[in-house]
Amino acid sequence: MAHDGIAYMERFKDPEALAQFLDKQRDNEGLMAAKPGLEGLGFVPTMGALHAGHTSLVNCSVSQCQRTLVSIFVNPTQFDRAEDLAVYPRHEDDDLALLAPTGCDAVWMPSVQDLYPGGAAVSEHWNFAGLDQGMEGEHRSGHFAGVAQVVVLLLRTIKPDVLYLGQKDYQQCRILEHVIEQEGLPVRVQVCPIVRESDGLAMSSRNLLLDAAPRQNAVALSRTLFAARAMARTSSPQQVVAFARRALTDAHGLDLGYAELVHSKTLEPLESWPDDAPAVLCAAAWAGSVRLIDNVLVTQEDRA
Repeated sequence: MAHDGIAYMERFKDPEALAQFLDKQRDNEGLMAAKPGLEGLGFVPTMGALHAGHTSLVNCSVSQCQRTLVSIFVNPTQFDRAEDLAVYPRHEDDDLALLAPTGCDAVWMPSVQDLYPGGAAVSEHWNFAGLDQGMEGEHRSGHFAGVAQVVVLLLRTIKPDVLYLGQKDYQQCRILEHVIEQEGLPVRVQVCPIVRESDGLAMSSRNLLLDAAPRQNAVALSRTLFAARAMARTSSPQQVVAFARRALTDAHGLDLGYAELVHSKTLEPLESWPDDAPAVLCAAAWAGSVRLIDNVLVTQEDRA
């Protein structure tokens, strides 16, 4: 939106004020009349500590949608360790300053009470069809149930037309796509590419927690994944995975969590290269006290 030619971003903490804003934007004088030919409302859910990866999602929404809404909410139900929730970076003023020039129309910053009036707990459960098995599912108990619950709560409240997610959390993206289909929610999911630092490290809010030495060591995660993908032309899935695991185990300053090559739709480990979809090489590792995840797609072109 703009007032006298100046971009303006609404900021909401009150759910009722947000609802009034969204209702107004959906009438003939607001959302649908603003930019004919584009989709309606784009939504980018975040937990704050924003960086260029988040703004790339916002930019994509702004370019494709009539209006763009961002949420900032540190969701307690997706943390399996209380200490991770306690140290999660919170920089509301910095986040708002980063969003202001993007063309984002509004930011919603709900409280825990707003989303969990009965207390912060997982009260809904879904059949994830095995998508939660392995990888993050083995290492973060209850994480995906917490993520699914908060995203469904946000979608029910906001009712966007398009949901923008980042590829870095690939397993999470597939689970959310599945849950949204299960719930019959009328929202299109768009997964946007990973944004990386100049040295290749995937941008993450957790990067803010890295001290100098672990930050230097962390780049071995992305370098290993790209090197493993380059092997796909002449190697089997088993060889690619074995290389990635060995390289990350031997990498200075990293403690390997997992490295898996999976089907991009089913997330099942691969014994042979699929003909119907890309593969995804996913990995997690500890750099000092900070746990990082990353992934790369391995397409048919990568194997040709």
